[in-house]
Amino acid sequence: MNFVVHLDYRTELGPARDQGARPTCVAHASTTAHEHARGSKLPLSPEYLHYFASPNDDSEDGVDFPEVSRALFDPGQPAETDCPYRTNEPPPEWAPPSNVSLYRRSSTSGAPNPAGVEALLNAGRLPVLGIATTSAFYDPTPPWVMSHAGPIVGFHAVVAVGVGTASASRGFLIRNSWGTDWADAGHAWLDDAFVLRHLQEVLVLTDEVS
Repeated sequence: MNFVVHLDYRTELGPARDQGARPTCVAHASTTAHEHARGSKLPLSPEYLHYFASPNDDSEDGVDFPEVSRALFDPGQPAETDCPYRTNEPPPEWAPPSNVSLYRRSSTSGAPNPAGVEALLNAGRLPVLGIATTSAFYDPTPPWVMSHAGPIVGFHAVVAVGVGTASASRGFLIRNSWGTDWADAGHAWLDDAFVLRHLQEVLVLTDEVS
């Protein structure tokens, strides 16, 4: 099944990033949405966001959407150059730099269904999707459409960056944070069946906070 693309925000984004083995998918997906909401290709720091979203500053654990929403509002994110992403977990005594310029943004929950995701994309927003994953995610093959079939093998966060159709079936183009070697330069498709079965929650970045 090949999707005909109707809406595609990839040209407004930098290259897909690679979170490595760390549990930072929510921070990475939210960072992409934040960069796009700012209308800028200036890379922001998922490292900084993940640190301040982590409960009790325990960045070795994953974070949830409310925690990232809080950290986006305060303290926000600096540029990637001010706090580069670390491939390995920082040592326990590490802390992000202070006295950096921060970009802050409000966020809210979106409707976790295909119509809600499409409406957000049509409105120019890139929704962060919290999804259950199947084995297809770990071994993607062309034409890069993730199957909804099979048991759930994990939970993950990605960001929706486009909409398309294939034989009258709707699909959503997503950006992952497993590097450009994953699927189509870091991108793949979720059809309505996948979204209906596996979409858990949606985070929508809204207004800039001064």
